[in-house]
Amino acid sequence: MKVTVIGEREVNELLDFPESAKKLVDAIASAFRDYSVGRVVMPRRTVMYIDNDWWGVMPCGSRNVGFSVKIVNVIESNKLRGLPTTQGIVILLDDTTGVPLAVINGTALTAWRTAAASAVSIKYVAASVDNVALIGAGLQARYHVLLLTRVFNIKRLLIYSRTKGKAIELMNLARDRGVDSAIVDSGFDAVKQADVVIALTTSKEPVIYGSWLHEGMHVISVGAPERESREFDDDVIRKASAIVVDSREAVINETGDIIIPMKNGLLAENNLIEIGEIIAGLRQGRASSRDITVFKTVGIAVEDLAAASYVYRLARDRGMGVTIEL
Repeated sequence: MKVTVIGEREVNELLDFPESAKKLVDAIASAFRDYSVGRVVMPRRTVMYIDNDWWGVMPCGSRNVGFSVKIVNVIESNKLRGLPTTQGIVILLDDTTGVPLAVINGTALTAWRTAAASAVSIKYVAASVDNVALIGAGLQARYHVLLLTRVFNIKRLLIYSRTKGKAIELMNLARDRGVDSAIVDSGFDAVKQADVVIALTTSKEPVIYGSWLHEGMHVISVGAPERESREFDDDVIRKASAIVVDSREAVINETGDIIIPMKNGLLAENNLIEIGEIIAGLRQGRASSRDITVFKTVGIAVEDLAAASYVYRLARDRGMGVTIEL
């Protein structure tokens, strides 16, 4: 059998265009909708901890799209090695024959689809995307800059990070792509000037506080992937008119941003609105331009399936990737 191997360079070359980035966002939106209306088979991810390292296996299948499995890890000590903290591969198979189609670099694919998930929430929930703030300047932040500047007409991008060198790199990247960008001195300064703020950290303690928020904001949390970690304090949840998530089942089991407020009696499961339900017209997200809205994403396997299928089709059509015989 012939399998296409698609590396990091190819993934980036395929997706870093306005048309392909927008189509990726559309593919992720369709995936969220299909998940929320029950068109997808997606078991909960299998998670292992080896010492302090997180390992996950994420399968997903859909007759409309295909079948995929991602093997992924989060290894914080990779920072000391000069490697991304998140590594992985995605295997795509034909849903009818079961034939393997592609093996795709999971680090790049995950970063693009995560940024696309944020973009979906902005498209369907945010009131404005004129001023965007990023808290964090790691790999996920970089890919958010790459995708958001291709998809939206952002007027100003603000960056806060304790790692000034990486913040400067992101600022210059945004400027090179025609977006006014600046580094700010604190998370407070970032939030106060933003229509959309995106937290992309590995912090175990809140980096966004409800007392900082103002009317009309859309607040996104991409980090805090563990049950004891959080990027929001309780006041963010108290102030939010709508708390939107990628998957109710996933967030109530995996992230402190939802688990801790639920334990504190601030949230019930039925308060959580899946972004796919909004896209399908089943529930309302933002009711007013003055609302404060939240999107919490932990990343789910249907995103990997949608992104892998789209990237595979792009690579096939453009003759990219390396075909090997198994």
